[in-house]
Amino acid sequence: MAIKRSFLFLLMAALTAGGLAAQWRDDVARLFSREKNYKAVAEAVLPAYDTLEAADKPDAAAILAFSYARQNDIPNETRWIVEYFETGRAKDSGFVFLDFLNQTDIIGYLNVWKMRYPFVSEIALVKGVGNEVIIPQGLMPIVVDVSGEAYYKFSLGANVLEAGQFKSGFNVLGLDASELFLNPGRRTYLLELKAGNLVLKKEIDLDVEVTSPLSLPKPAPSAARGRPIEFSLSMYVGGELVMTSRKTETPVSWKLNVPVNTLTWGWNPDYWINRDKPDPMRNSIDIVRAVSAIYNLLKDLLKKKDDPEPPKIQIVQDLSLVFPQKDPEGKDREMRVSIRLRSKNLPYVLNAP
Repeated sequence: MAIKRSFLFLLMAALTAGGLAAQWRDDVARLFSREKNYKAVAEAVLPAYDTLEAADKPDAAAILAFSYARQNDIPNETRWIVEYFETGRAKDSGFVFLDFLNQTDIIGYLNVWKMRYPFVSEIALVKGVGNEVIIPQGLMPIVVDVSGEAYYKFSLGANVLEAGQFKSGFNVLGLDASELFLNPGRRTYLLELKAGNLVLKKEIDLDVEVTSPLSLPKPAPSAARGRPIEFSLSMYVGGELVMTSRKTETPVSWKLNVPVNTLTWGWNPDYWINRDKPDPMRNSIDIVRAVSAIYNLLKDLLKKKDDPEPPKIQIVQDLSLVFPQKDPEGKDREMRVSIRLRSKNLPYVLNAP
């Protein structure tokens, strides 16, 4: 009996939720078709917004933005258009519950915003092609996929690391791998995107963990024998020679013939910047030039996830890397790097200069 009552309760709750979802759409459709009272539309949708299902919220946010735009209420229009893109991810239903003319009006309104709103659909790390990791020499690339052109500023604390203009599509931010791996830990970056008088802010957390196991044992080399050397030892006391001895020895060469470390740090095209510096742990790079180069290298490889063909380059939020190395004694070592990227939206700014 208890199970039956629970089932009935869940069924009633589902029907109630479905009824509420249908009710607000019916109310909006009726208000649009009768008198186009946009204030009344906003007043009908606004109180119900927080109680709506996640799937209903993009439609509601778009209708609120449209209604406030028709009232020339720019702050509220901006608030709800940001909600439509950032929370609803612009995944509306097509507004099929409205009549054709009102449906066309709202879709046309949103299309204008979609052409100018800098919607970021992805912030991710570049893994590679298949199982082959791509870490261009000295550079840790971060991909930012944005829907429209926008000016950007990328900062760490008070320091502006990069600034410029993002183009529609994927863009690349570059971090110095040497600095990240030599000084692991958590860093919080700020990415600001400016389009018109709207500035969107994204907080990007990057956790870097580096571990280096103990050196792997290396077979002891056989001592190389050099050319015999003859020498004599003499002892004088008070200016008088009291003892002399002649010796012949063959010295041992301590050169282990350890090969030069040729670690290329992942992908290293022939024309790559600083290609004569194979170890980024000991070299800094020009991030601006490096980002320009890596953008050109990746643009023909990176494909959208929703393309019919699988993406040629994988982009991920968590990345694990293993790099073989040589220690000062020539012994084999491995450096393991784990990187975790997370991003979130911060409050936007309106009427920015």
